[in-house]
Amino acid sequence: MTTLEVGRRPRSIWVALAVVVVYIVFAAGLGNLFGGLVDENQVAAEFALGHLIPLPLAIVFLLLFLRWSGWGSDVWREKPTPTLTPRRWWLVAIPILVALLPISQLGEIPWAARSAGFIALIALGTLMVGFGEELVVRGILLTAVRARHGEFATLLTTSAVFGAAHIPGSVIEGVPVAFIAIQFTALAGVGVAYYWVRRVTGRLWVGIVIHAATDWVLYLDADAGTPTVSLGNNHDMTPGTWITATLQFLLWIATATSIVSVIREDRRNRKRA
Repeated sequence: MTTLEVGRRPRSIWVALAVVVVYIVFAAGLGNLFGGLVDENQVAAEFALGHLIPLPLAIVFLLLFLRWSGWGSDVWREKPTPTLTPRRWWLVAIPILVALLPISQLGEIPWAARSAGFIALIALGTLMVGFGEELVVRGILLTAVRARHGEFATLLTTSAVFGAAHIPGSVIEGVPVAFIAIQFTALAGVGVAYYWVRRVTGRLWVGIVIHAATDWVLYLDADAGTPTVSLGNNHDMTPGTWITATLQFLLWIATATSIVSVIREDRRNRKRA
């Protein structure tokens, strides 16, 4: 039985991309619409309206799509890369570095200035962000691309879409084009790292947790109600951020090397076929 025959519906890339677009309409469109109903100085209210209303709707839509499509368990899990031949144990460094990054930034957060309620609110919202974005990109879209193409195409497509998915929110907020271009490049690189989080661990939920934790730290550090503000937060080069910078540098090296590795993986698979 081929990959295309597993689900009740064909695993179409165009269908998956349409699902991504609908998710963006909920997350960015409705999120910015509802968040804009309050003054930007009301950070908690802006975050709550922009996340706690549209994201549950978007997540329900994704789950209903999975039930309708019957694309199967491949959306949620796969065989971990270290169990394949060759095992490539060095790839384990990528999810470890991705997990260490938000931990390294915990010391930069002014905890005394953040109430317990605000911390819990951000945690709930970012958990939904992590769940929705990982499910739609590294779950639904990845499964559709992989059904018809190799791993290199899967990595490139999911990473590019992940970067592009954040552009509408920035456009709505009037972010300069130059910053959007930088943001796209950076987030596409992040997409490569999260691709390997899923593949190395073999479980989508690991990426969901790490994604949520990363966004949680960014929001708390920036005291922001929108993703654009949190991503654009400037930091002083304190000892904590030097550690973060080192981890980021190592992560960029590992992800760049991983692209070569996945190209070679496709070559091996073609020879076996």
